[in-house]
Amino acid sequence: MIYKKRKRKQYQDIEIKKPLYNNFVYIYDRIIRVAIKNKRLLRIKMPQGVGIADPREWIKTGKKMEKVFLRPDEPMILFGNYVIIEKEKTKDEKLEELARMGVFG
Repeated sequence: MIYKKRKRKQYQDIEIKKPLYNNFVYIYDRIIRVAIKNKRLLRIKMPQGVGIADPREWIKTGKKMEKVFLRPDEPMILFGNYVIIEKEKTKDEKLEELARMGVFG
């Protein structure tokens, strides 16, 4: 029996339903640490769009916040930062890019 080698997941997906203000979001420390351990990038999905960030840079440049939710003895550590949203290309832009690459001859 031949087994296919599974591709490793490239991104750690995070879905944000409502950012704090504009594109600023806080992410739980453990999610970032897991992404670093598994060598993944953070893919942050928001209503405004999708952004990709490096977890190490997120920790370096982000604002650290400790917030108590359920357990008063163990506050959650959150890192906040601005998400740079990648603009989706329109059909015209995709066709122009293909034409520049010489696909249409």
